[in-house]
Amino acid sequence: MSENEHLKQIIYYKTADGHCPYDEWLDSLDDKTKAIIDNRIERLADGLYGDHKKLSNSMLSELRFFVGKGYRVYYRDLTNIVIIIVAGSVKDDQKRTIKQAEKYLKDFIERNSK
Repeated sequence: MSENEHLKQIIYYKTADGHCPYDEWLDSLDDKTKAIIDNRIERLADGLYGDHKKLSNSMLSELRFFVGKGYRVYYRDLTNIVIIIVAGSVKDDQKRTIKQAEKYLKDFIERNSK
């Protein structure tokens, strides 16, 4: 597989007005943590999920990071070629973030199924 050839396309959720909640969350982190998370997302595109799990009673899954505050990135495999990244949080804030991420995912599906 060439350097630019991935198994899956990563799409970042954007609201109807164009802002990306995930990017805003990521930008709030220190450079070392950002680099760890960015590297993991890059590997995700290659089908290498690492520590992840499907959330119960949800269409979302989470990537788990055991650094710092225990970061989480919420995503959905939509097809065998597309992954939508919808939100990120620290472990302590995950319940609120998961609820918001589910709203983002519903919005994404509704706006892109027309």
